[in-house]
Amino acid sequence: MSGLDRDRSGRGSSRARGSSRGRTGSGYSPASSYSDGSGGTRRHTKTYDSAQRRKLSARRGSEGGGKGPMILGALAAILVFCVAGVLFRGLFSHAGKRESTAAETTAFDPNIIHEDLYLDYSAFSPNAELLNMKGMTKEQVEDTLKKSYSWGLVVKNSNPNLKSFTMPALPSETTTAASAGETGADNEGTEEVVKVKDSLSGITIQPDKTQFLVPDLIEENISSFVAQIFEDYTKKNEESSSESSTEETKKAKKKKKGSTEESSESSSAPSADYVLQLPDFSARITDYMNQLALVWNMAPENGDIVSYDANSGEFVFGGTVDGYSVNAQSTAAKLMDAIERKAFSEAVDADGETVPASLSSIKDKYKIIGSYTTKTTANAVRNKNIKLAAQTVNGTIVKPGQEFSFNGTVGQRTEEKGYGGAPAYNAGEVVEEVGGGICQVSTTLYNAVFRSGLTTTYRRSHTFAPNYVTPGMDATVSWPGPDYRFVNGSRHAIGIRASYSDQKVTVQVYGIPVLPDGVSWELTSEKLKDLPVPNPQIITPDQGSESKGTAGSEWQAYKIITKNGKTEKVKDHSVTYKGHPPKQYAGSAAKASSGSQGASESPSSSESSASEKTSQQDDKESKKQTQQGEKESKESKEGKETKSESKAETKSDNKGTVGPGSDIISNDGPTVGSSSSDSIISDGPPA
Repeated sequence: MSGLDRDRSGRGSSRARGSSRGRTGSGYSPASSYSDGSGGTRRHTKTYDSAQRRKLSARRGSEGGGKGPMILGALAAILVFCVAGVLFRGLFSHAGKRESTAAETTAFDPNIIHEDLYLDYSAFSPNAELLNMKGMTKEQVEDTLKKSYSWGLVVKNSNPNLKSFTMPALPSETTTAASAGETGADNEGTEEVVKVKDSLSGITIQPDKTQFLVPDLIEENISSFVAQIFEDYTKKNEESSSESSTEETKKAKKKKKGSTEESSESSSAPSADYVLQLPDFSARITDYMNQLALVWNMAPENGDIVSYDANSGEFVFGGTVDGYSVNAQSTAAKLMDAIERKAFSEAVDADGETVPASLSSIKDKYKIIGSYTTKTTANAVRNKNIKLAAQTVNGTIVKPGQEFSFNGTVGQRTEEKGYGGAPAYNAGEVVEEVGGGICQVSTTLYNAVFRSGLTTTYRRSHTFAPNYVTPGMDATVSWPGPDYRFVNGSRHAIGIRASYSDQKVTVQVYGIPVLPDGVSWELTSEKLKDLPVPNPQIITPDQGSESKGTAGSEWQAYKIITKNGKTEKVKDHSVTYKGHPPKQYAGSAAKASSGSQGASESPSSSESSASEKTSQQDDKESKKQTQQGEKESKESKEGKETKSESKAETKSDNKGTVGPGSDIISNDGPTVGSSSSDSIISDGPPA
């Protein structure tokens, strides 16, 4: 600005000098004097016209010897030189200001440190020198900090019986293969889901059997550390740029700069502008150790069953093994001590204690705690599928807290495994499906599990009512879903026995009783109502024969609780089954439509009569089936001799089978050769 100010004053004085010489307008009258002869001097004014002035000027010029033009030329040259200097200084001043502005803009780049700023990061590395961040970006500072330390903090499992310890299945993002959203055959039935409290459901760490690598707690905080430094640096630069440029401010800055330079000269070592400090990791470490204590917890083995001998058909009991419990609090204290000492790669042994196993024999406490049997059809391929699935399930051991999955145990049914094509339902149509019929195994298992007192966690009924078990008591399966699952909520391992023989499927649950002494559970189901027959489906002769279709139905299942001779009936779940639409040819459909219109003219009397008649017939048939079932059950009970633990088996109260409507077809396809009177056998074979 001062240069600009000087440039303006120079140009003004030049203009002033030029105008004092060059004003010779026509009205100009210079003053002169002359003698009047009387010795005095008189002043008078002569007036010249233009011509006279030119002559006078020429005469004076000739008299002056040509000095006038030379003076004027010199003055003009000086004037031109001054003007040129002013213009040059102005251009140079503007260019300098542009360069200065560009330099100031670069200095305020928030992603780079443009001055000496020192960072103390000895919290990461005890012997680290101060880091001068001048010229460094965020990424460069972060990279320097990450390379300044090594992380490898490990917790070791100190369980003395580590060889006997089995890691539990930890939660993962993988969805279990029985979710309702999976596409599989017969997935439109009523769904039953029971959520059981799982102590491992909140586990986020992934340790292995022997050790746990603590996640790097420092690295996840470095970005936040560095971001705070750069935010503070940017804020200070913004405040500096907003200050006024008064002389007082300039002097203060100059004085501050001088004192800083003097201070830096007097001190040989720079001081830290920023100091990094580790946050309090105690809450995170405590959480990790609480989770680890749950994962590494080992219950004592008190001689539970450990395997199954297929040759003898018996479960094998193991010896006693002490358990182990991790002390989360003291182990967390060890880790915090290592972090405070900056020993980020230290191996820490977990603190814990053994849990003694029981010395008393437990073998005598095992018995059959749940059993159920169903009758199959005469379809040889279907029965073969049932036998293969039963053989796969047989001998399965479910440990305490473990969840059993039918699909997970049996696996996908393929021809390579020996499964054949048998009738099954898919999207409401009878199709031949590899493995068709094995729903009868899952249904039989479900009923045995229910009577044992264990909890079913996932079950889906068939889309259409089955006929090998009372509707409402079924559990369909398909691949990859629906599945059937239950959890062993007891404190001891249980075993599953499953067999097929002579068109009968039997499943038994072998374990220590789950229900209190004197308490037993049974499952029954009752029809609530029939649902309307679906609208007819028009077909051509090439698509098959005509059929009458069936009505849908709603059923209510009850839990029958017997305690010390007293019985209580409690609602357990309800099920809705679809009906099959009639299949008709085009001409038959038109005739049926005409007949229904005629019937509608005298509406409710005929419908009511028909409904009442059907209801009476249904009640009569149901009563007959119930009586027949009771008779067979009594005969079966009287004719059997218990060989071992079968005395403890509970019996089904489903004396009848299907109830009214014997033409109901199961999800496993149409059945052949079965009668309603013997489709359920309540007692399984002796153990």
